[in-house]
Amino acid sequence: RFDLAQVAESARTIVIVPTILDSVDHAQDLVAHLEVQALGNLDPRIHFALLTDFRDADAETLPLDASILAAAADGIRALNAKYGGGADRFFLFHRTRQWNDQQGLWMGWERKRGKIEEFNRLLRGATDTSFVLTVGDPAILPQVRYCITLDSDTRLPRDTARQLIGIISHPLNRPSFDPAVGRVTAGYGILQPRVSVTFTSAAG
Repeated sequence: RFDLAQVAESARTIVIVPTILDSVDHAQDLVAHLEVQALGNLDPRIHFALLTDFRDADAETLPLDASILAAAADGIRALNAKYGGGADRFFLFHRTRQWNDQQGLWMGWERKRGKIEEFNRLLRGATDTSFVLTVGDPAILPQVRYCITLDSDTRLPRDTARQLIGIISHPLNRPSFDPAVGRVTAGYGILQPRVSVTFTSAAG
């Protein structure tokens, strides 16, 4: 096992939680969940972000949208104020609804997969994503090398983020991209570790 005492600058990482904002209470719960994950994985080069959409709707905006988004945004700002002292550790990236002809609804483009895809494009400098609100200083984004994706009901055990970063950063695991075939031919670009699920989610 290749552990890092502290994550190197070249391995700066952001833990992302793609999720739906559907109520003020849920927004506040998501912020609290993000804080718990961060407290178990203390490192100035590990950041945490909510990637959010509103729930599908018959209209582009709904009356409660503004208050729900404000609850999430205020929560992220409060976390950065509480744990400040360097680069922001907490972020919110929110997308606007788009019309989907097949579904006949206003919704976030491609839902969860779309959030992750657009966020990776954002990290690479794209300016044409459907993210309409960023909370947290985006200046750190070009320095992010790895993403760890969590569902909103999964937990990142203590120091697990650092261990995962250590594994994928190991010289024997680093991906080697072959432009002739257009894919990684050695090492790994993605790790899928075993995750724990809350008792509530398991029962559901």
